[in-house]
Amino acid sequence: MKHLANHIIVMTALLVLTLGIQEAYAQPIIPKPKSLSGPTREQQEAMQGKGATTGGYAVTVVIPFLTKVFIGFAGSFALISFVYGGFLYVVTFGDEGQVEKGKKIMIWAAVGLGIVMLSYAIVTIVLKIKIT
Repeated sequence: MKHLANHIIVMTALLVLTLGIQEAYAQPIIPKPKSLSGPTREQQEAMQGKGATTGGYAVTVVIPFLTKVFIGFAGSFALISFVYGGFLYVVTFGDEGQVEKGKKIMIWAAVGLGIVMLSYAIVTIVLKIKIT
């Protein structure tokens, strides 16, 4: 009986979510506020047909955004790894194997964090270069 009740709850939640999504698609298109980043409609229309000379919307907005998001996740992972290595290093109670494991994790996490910072700098420099 409990199993059937769980199925009913899940199906009801999925039905509500599905109906909510359909309502969201039915809303009218709202113009982009000026405070958001990215090219305006006029700039996008000016980029149409220019091909590789301007790079287009994907090259100027989407790819840099996705790259910076990926770099952010990589940096977060490196930081979490560094904290985990430090935790192993401190809370080993004299076990030399765990001490060495913690040191190695912290060293490689620091190397990873350095690579992430360097890659962010490279991406930022490359994006500032104008395509002519």
